[in-house]
Amino acid sequence: MKRFLGLFVVLLGLGLAQSPGVGVYSGYPTYLGAQFQSDTLRFGVGLSYFGVAGDAALILQENPLQSGELPMSWYYGAGLGAGIYWGGGFLVYPHGLAGVELRLPDPAINPYFEVQLGVSLFNFTVPSPHIAGRLGVILR
Repeated sequence: MKRFLGLFVVLLGLGLAQSPGVGVYSGYPTYLGAQFQSDTLRFGVGLSYFGVAGDAALILQENPLQSGELPMSWYYGAGLGAGIYWGGGFLVYPHGLAGVELRLPDPAINPYFEVQLGVSLFNFTVPSPHIAGRLGVILR
């Protein structure tokens, strides 16, 4: 546990050294959420169909896409999410993620679409496939 906490603090420090942004998103399992993002690290929390959920994601790589005049990029990374059910119980879902981001110059917003694949663990007992998506806007 101490190693995990130490790694989390190091990643948090690396992420906050980048330029931050805030935003909103919708998707599954979180239907409506708010997020803070640096270049490499993102934290989100919101309401889901089962209760309250949150996640942290580390963006490992971002690459430009050839899209004509609009600056677009695709990215991939890894994340860890958790949720608390209204009726009791909790869910943990480690996942990989990949997405496409559009960088609009004026207004300074970044709409994005993301897909997440991983494993859901309900009360740390029942593993099942985790397939999720997210559509959001980052305000720079």
